[in-house]
Amino acid sequence: MKFLVRMTTVIFLASALTWNWLSPSFAVEDAIIAVVNDEIITLKDLKDYAHSVYIGLIAEGKSESEVQATMEKMETEGTNALIEDKLILSAANKLDLEVREDLVDERIKELENKYGSKQKFTQALVQSGATVTDLRDKIRNEMKRKFIVDHEVRSKIYINPQEVTDYYENNKEALGRKERVNLESIFIAYGDNREEALAKAQEALEKIDGGADFKETAQKYSQLPSVGSVEHGQLLPSIEEKIFSLETDQVSSPIETDTGIYIFKLTGRSPAEIPVLADIKQKIYDQLSKEKFERDFLRWLEKLKKNAYIEIK
Repeated sequence: MKFLVRMTTVIFLASALTWNWLSPSFAVEDAIIAVVNDEIITLKDLKDYAHSVYIGLIAEGKSESEVQATMEKMETEGTNALIEDKLILSAANKLDLEVREDLVDERIKELENKYGSKQKFTQALVQSGATVTDLRDKIRNEMKRKFIVDHEVRSKIYINPQEVTDYYENNKEALGRKERVNLESIFIAYGDNREEALAKAQEALEKIDGGADFKETAQKYSQLPSVGSVEHGQLLPSIEEKIFSLETDQVSSPIETDTGIYIFKLTGRSPAEIPVLADIKQKIYDQLSKEKFERDFLRWLEKLKKNAYIEIK
């Protein structure tokens, strides 16, 4: 029942977003919203495209929040996304690509596994207003688009070994691990009485200085769980300056923040480390490949647009 309620909520959202596009000037589904080369794109095409995106999200088992965010983005960027997908698919179709049905079957099986069973998967599709046939068509087109993008863009990306070395030399600190400290902490919120909070913090500190166990004192006074492990750069500089200057097992004096007072005990320290190139070479290679792909894909897509006739109504 919980699953059905969640699905109904998302379906309502998708329907509402579709309805938002139906302003008086676009009340007729065959209203032309764009022309791409010799193909006319109507409002119905846009609605069908939005629904296919929605079907894909449901099939992938995306969360309700992820579906909502994507569908809201479709409201403002749907036409451009549809045009771009049509251009990419058109480029693929010029190669007379045929997608093997066993590959589609494999993809369907992967999606079914995400839901735990074929029955739950089919139920999700039905609840989204789709059929397995709709999904298979979408998968075929996605595979065609992936092939042409891999063929025209990804396969042409080359990372020179020197690029990896240069990236490493220029980003050593960012690639490495910063100094970390392990902390136990006590936090006392100001509430409505700042002076009372300060007094409690001082009382807790005096007990610790008198030999009381820090953890036991924290259980009695602290209003938040212990901070735990902290890396340089995660806290305010004024706080970090005091924390990182502590010695192991040393307890800080009360440190005031905007919302309350902290007392810290440093229990351990890990020095900053810069990894050797050999250990992160693949990570750098992957990062550079990603950056080049994003850049080259946009260039290729702009070339497709430049060589096409596009008119948005």
